[in-house]
Amino acid sequence: MKRAVIVAVVLFLAPTLASANTLVVPNAQATTTGNATVGLTSPASFEYQEDFGAGQFLSVGGPLLITQISFRAAPGSGAVNIDVSSFNIYLSTSSYFPNTIGSHMLITSSYAANEGADNTLVLSGGAGTFFSSPGCTTPGPCAFDMVFNLTTPFLYDPTKGTLLMDAQFSGWSGGGSLDAEGFRFPGGSVAQVDSSDTVGLFGPIVQFGYTSVVPEPGSMTLLASGLAAISCFIRRKLGR
Repeated sequence: MKRAVIVAVVLFLAPTLASANTLVVPNAQATTTGNATVGLTSPASFEYQEDFGAGQFLSVGGPLLITQISFRAAPGSGAVNIDVSSFNIYLSTSSYFPNTIGSHMLITSSYAANEGADNTLVLSGGAGTFFSSPGCTTPGPCAFDMVFNLTTPFLYDPTKGTLLMDAQFSGWSGGGSLDAEGFRFPGGSVAQVDSSDTVGLFGPIVQFGYTSVVPEPGSMTLLASGLAAISCFIRRKLGR
């Protein structure tokens, strides 16, 4: 009986993480240059938020564990070089949206209000280079070569709300431009709150690295078979 229970536990825990994948938001700009740019000239210390529509993640088929965030330069705008004294990046599930479609509540200029209850510090660092890219020529798009591997992966369920990225900086210096996508009112799949505390219906195009937490069909079959075998084993024991 003890062996059967152990097998059941192993089978139950097996269908957890699938192989790593990437997903670009907005989805339509995965292989297409955006229609806007975000200049990186900012005050020395500031906070920045970008909200990503939940629908952009539904193709995953369930919750995802975000492990990486990447950015790309705007084509033809030259190199990107940014140094900071310190930075903190948070992710959370927000009740606000990057648009007002269907009576959605657009993200506000209040950083704290936009944050979700699961607000999590996913990456932080001290003095050094934050963004660095040689850029690329038009028409692009450039490569997602400004990559941040999260020290604390974030579990995101698109059915619970939008994904909010909150970044806080000190000692910001340098320049360059990021590839971005903008939308007309009532908005689209991304929106931002910039260093001037202004809400904009646009934002940098971001590539997320993730592992799916949806159980694989093969693993679910194994789990069902294992539970059935245990059930038969128990019935035989009780019948003696």
